[in-house]
Amino acid sequence: MQDFVANQLVFRDLSEAIVFDSQMRVLARASNNVSIGTDGVARGDFERALAGDVGIITGPGAERDRVRAVIKLSKFFDAYLYVSRLVDPKVLNHYYETQKAVSEYRQLENERSATQLRFNIVLVLMSLAILLAAIVAGFWFATRLVRPLGQLLNAAERVRHGDLTARVPLRGAIDEIGVLARAFNRMTGQLQSQTNELVAANRQLDQRRRFTEAVLGGVSAGVLGLDAQGRINLPNRSACALLHMSADMLIGRPLGELVPEMASLLDMAQDDPQGHAEGQVNLEREGKFLNLLAQVRAERADGALAGYVVTFDDITAQLADQRRAAWADVARRIAHEIKNPLTPIQLSAERLRRKYAREVASDPAVFEQCTDTIIRQVGDLRRMVDEFSSFARMPAPIFHREDVVDVVRQAVFLLEVSYPDIKFDLHAPPRRVEMVCDRRLIAQAVTNLVKNAAESIEQQRQERSGEDYRGAIAVNVTGSRRQVRIVIED
Repeated sequence: MQDFVANQLVFRDLSEAIVFDSQMRVLARASNNVSIGTDGVARGDFERALAGDVGIITGPGAERDRVRAVIKLSKFFDAYLYVSRLVDPKVLNHYYETQKAVSEYRQLENERSATQLRFNIVLVLMSLAILLAAIVAGFWFATRLVRPLGQLLNAAERVRHGDLTARVPLRGAIDEIGVLARAFNRMTGQLQSQTNELVAANRQLDQRRRFTEAVLGGVSAGVLGLDAQGRINLPNRSACALLHMSADMLIGRPLGELVPEMASLLDMAQDDPQGHAEGQVNLEREGKFLNLLAQVRAERADGALAGYVVTFDDITAQLADQRRAAWADVARRIAHEIKNPLTPIQLSAERLRRKYAREVASDPAVFEQCTDTIIRQVGDLRRMVDEFSSFARMPAPIFHREDVVDVVRQAVFLLEVSYPDIKFDLHAPPRRVEMVCDRRLIAQAVTNLVKNAAESIEQQRQERSGEDYRGAIAVNVTGSRRQVRIVIED
């Protein structure tokens, strides 16, 4: 067995080989100048060999420069083989490096989550930094791009509010925004110059308008300036007063809308080749009637129609004076014709009273009253005719203290003679009821009232022609210190 083990040692390139039993007794041994024993076999290695496995000895007692193993010999009842082989230092170095690499890998594997977290944190921080830098750069570029637009917008807003001095600051770069800013500045400059020219022109027009208004303000006639479309643009004070409208109500409104009575004259002027029309216009304003003599003339500038000028005068008083003069002439002629028969009537009444006063024995009082009434009424008519003839007007009242009862009695008696079929009842106090008045006017008023009542009764009598109808008129006179009341009932 010793030779067999020695041969196998050489054949298998082993450093040593030992055959031993379970009691650790050496049965055979072979080695290459290496002295080994079974002391390096641990109990666990022996048990693995006993179980039929190869026990690799790696315990703390094993030398690091060789590999050792123990195995049970199956063909023997109680025999075990313990062998060892020297290991090349390079292999050991590789082994140690591999072991170190495995250790480091396991360490890195344990630290992988933390490392990934650190890398993720670094990545997030770098991403945030890049994003922040991009945002800052974007804001910077956007500001450079938007600032000129904002300046242009602010300048446009100032121009909208009337500040034509607004300008956009120009940048050195020539781009689309710079071209737009230059165009805007040119536009505002032109607007400012044109506005100044318009303001100066409007100032001159306003001065001319004020001068024209001052001139027209002293004209008694109404004057309206119209544009080519017939809208009022210049009224004077007389026109406002005659039309009962303020200047604000007139300016900018069509003439035909405010004064429709003058629309026909304006149409005539528009149709006339000379642009002229004249006529009389009747207005009613605030319950007052006005007669106006109006003229419309067209105004032309460089051959084109510039507008119209409407002038009108109030001729109401003039027409009234003309009518009054005509009626006065008619009144004088009528008064002259009425006055001619009054004298014979009065003389005849006086002659009747002188000649027949003593011969009338049946009712001398009535005869005397009738002749007195005729003479008195003729005298009143004579005075009225004299007033008509002299002044063509009604006579002025003459006030005296009169007995109202006697005045009413005379008026009632005159109507009793005219309407004998009507019953007249006069109720008056027996005493005098005096009042300061014009006897003729009071008598005329009472006569008119009683006459109206009598005519009403006559009309009813005609409507009741088949009936025996006789009307009655009651006249009541009452008086006190403060007032006199005359009540007429039919």
